[in-house]
Amino acid sequence: MNASLECLGRLRVGHSKGVPAPNKPCLLLAIICEIQAGHIASPRVTIDDRLIARYHDLYEAATGNRSSANPQLPLWHLRNDQGPSGPLWSPEFTDSLSAVEPQLGQPKSLRKLRERFTSARLDATLFEALRSEPVSREACALLVSRYFSAAPKAYQALHTYLTTALESGNYERHPERLKGSVKEQSQTYARSAAFRSLVLEAYDYRCAASRLRYITPDYRYLVEAAHLIPFAESQDDRPTNGIALTPNLHWAMDNQLIAPGPDHRWHVSPGIDTLNSDNRWLCDLDDHPLVLPRDPDRQPCREALAWRLERLLS
Repeated sequence: MNASLECLGRLRVGHSKGVPAPNKPCLLLAIICEIQAGHIASPRVTIDDRLIARYHDLYEAATGNRSSANPQLPLWHLRNDQGPSGPLWSPEFTDSLSAVEPQLGQPKSLRKLRERFTSARLDATLFEALRSEPVSREACALLVSRYFSAAPKAYQALHTYLTTALESGNYERHPERLKGSVKEQSQTYARSAAFRSLVLEAYDYRCAASRLRYITPDYRYLVEAAHLIPFAESQDDRPTNGIALTPNLHWAMDNQLIAPGPDHRWHVSPGIDTLNSDNRWLCDLDDHPLVLPRDPDRQPCREALAWRLERLLS
């Protein structure tokens, strides 16, 4: 085993009915997944929505209860553990709190925690080790075996989740690999996960048509990642073949009632009855601007937009 990982087997965790608490292991697993996806690129870890959503995913896999994840607990208490070269986790407190940090009690919510710090530093030696995919896989296996082996259902669910997540992270770092035929089912799952993650993040979890953005308290997103040219026809999971839409507008696009065009405007099928008030949610989109990602490399390609517009119902 890589010597830098030994600290992961010595976490100070609570126990319930003799079973280790899942909070800290799930947070570290989330951090490992985000390192392998390229989202965490240095020892400085931002406490952003993506990391918290990943933590909720893993906590749900481990416990089956997403709503009780309480991410503020491991984000706060992980600072009491040691890494291979120093503190495992060092919150970067705001200037006004740095002097009184030792007297601070446990924050009661994620919002309260973010008022104290929005980033922390992972032990630099551990971070460097986790940049290696084989070492990250070894770290995941160690955490799951050490803290979840007494719960076979959780052990299997985490193994399944992490197998897909680490492969998906490889695709996220290399989105050019997301085009082409898929030979294995595991590859399909990993590519679909990478497509979803890249598209939703590119649009900041905001619908490209309605502009709606909503994240539930347990970090589920309102929007979905929709293919412009269906995968069955294009074999293309690159984010430039995707767009973020609410479920109802995803359905409307797939049924050729609306389409984003190369002019970066929304178009509505002329076959929709504009006099029927029930159709207003669709008709009001006509000629509205398409919400675009800030990163030009993530914006939808013109060929895919043209494909959609050509298939709008007449």
